[in-house]
Amino acid sequence: MAKMDIALDLGTSYTSIYVSGYGIVLHEPSVVAFYDKAPRRVRAVGDDAYQMIGKASDKIKIVRPITGGIIKDAEACTAMLSEFLKKILPQSYVFKPKIRAVVGVPTGITVEERKMYEETLMGAGIDEIEMINSVMLAAVGTDNPVRSDYGGFIVSIGGGATEIAVISLCGIVTGCSISIGGDMIDRALADSIQGIHDIKVDSVTVRRIKERIASLIRNDCATMTVNGLNNLTNTITSVEVSGDRLYRSVATYYESIIKSVYKVIKSCSPALAAAIRENGITVVGGAANIPGLDILMSERLGLRVTIPHDAQYAVIAGAGMLLTDPDYLYDVIRHS
Repeated sequence: MAKMDIALDLGTSYTSIYVSGYGIVLHEPSVVAFYDKAPRRVRAVGDDAYQMIGKASDKIKIVRPITGGIIKDAEACTAMLSEFLKKILPQSYVFKPKIRAVVGVPTGITVEERKMYEETLMGAGIDEIEMINSVMLAAVGTDNPVRSDYGGFIVSIGGGATEIAVISLCGIVTGCSISIGGDMIDRALADSIQGIHDIKVDSVTVRRIKERIASLIRNDCATMTVNGLNNLTNTITSVEVSGDRLYRSVATYYESIIKSVYKVIKSCSPALAAAIRENGITVVGGAANIPGLDILMSERLGLRVTIPHDAQYAVIAGAGMLLTDPDYLYDVIRHS
């Protein structure tokens, strides 16, 4: 039987898949659209399903199966992942290959949740599964020396949650997870735009605003024109949205993340605190790309802050690295 090794990052906002020998082959929104009849039949997944948000008829049910970093709708997640796997299977395979996967999972998931992940992944067609904490994979993916006695300080800002971890000898020494992520920031932006301009904007528009002009730099002059539904006239209205006027709505959440980072540092031993002081911290995740985050965190914490290029791919990159290095993978699994 043919075999295929993959790495998988099932995120609240995006799902990424890495295939051994090919690299990252899929990075699409974690969204699935169903025909609204029983039994559920898939209409679209990923980018195609995401573009239907706010536009689909009542006959289409759009589902985001992962909330707060955890699978909440196992049936929908299985259906979505099955379709993603079909997309990445090489045309040369006559029959479905045996699939082995390294999968990133949230830190601290329960035994029941771990079992649900396993059942969901196997239901989608994955035969062998190695589950590893996503924040550990992010450390590997950003070339932190996780096998050393000080393996790095990672802040991973995902769509549904932020994970913070101090790593040593392939294990997590201390850290925490807080329910602040990109989705919460999106909602804050939508509320802020409604308060300032008296218009409602859809989630797709909000994400574009966040990606293009949201900033943690005071007096950022970036602007963009958006269309929304006017609350007073109930008509479509165009307004110019300013990054500077949205500053407070996003800065509040990043300040909360920084406070949590500070608390984790305070909980460290003197030796670890000294290592953090010397080496700084690494911030990853899609919501780490906002301009000015490194400056804000560095000012508040008095530390060097590194946000790598393509920070949103840190987890899947780390999983892919382990997939191609069995000894490294064994060390991480053994100490996790």
